[in-house]
Amino acid sequence: MPRPTMSIDFTCQKCEASFELDVQDLIEGTEKIVCPHCDAKAPANLSEDFVAALSEMRAQIAVLDKKFAVSMTLESEDVEDTLDDEDEDEDEESDDEDDDLDEDEDEDVDDEEDYDDEDEDDERR
Repeated sequence: MPRPTMSIDFTCQKCEASFELDVQDLIEGTEKIVCPHCDAKAPANLSEDFVAALSEMRAQIAVLDKKFAVSMTLESEDVEDTLDDEDEDEDEESDDEDDDLDEDEDEDVDDEEDYDDEDEDDERR
């Protein structure tokens, strides 16, 4: 039985040439992310992380395949835009959380002062 193929098209940022790699070959380590035209290489740590993500994605697709056929198109520019949007959302949430923390800290200080006043009243009696 022929193995199902998943391939990825790459375009080299250095020489702008396109090439295709088989996902299974990347996972097995028989192929590396290297431009066949100018020999530009992906850094080892990025390649390892990418292959790990591909392996996980392939496993999840195999599970989904019991209920759904999966076909996917992904453009790296779309991913960058999505990540930029998520970063902006996280920054806004962090700012909101910082504001909340500042308010809580002020409240705690006020509360402690109130308790101190009550303790002083009790000591005077």
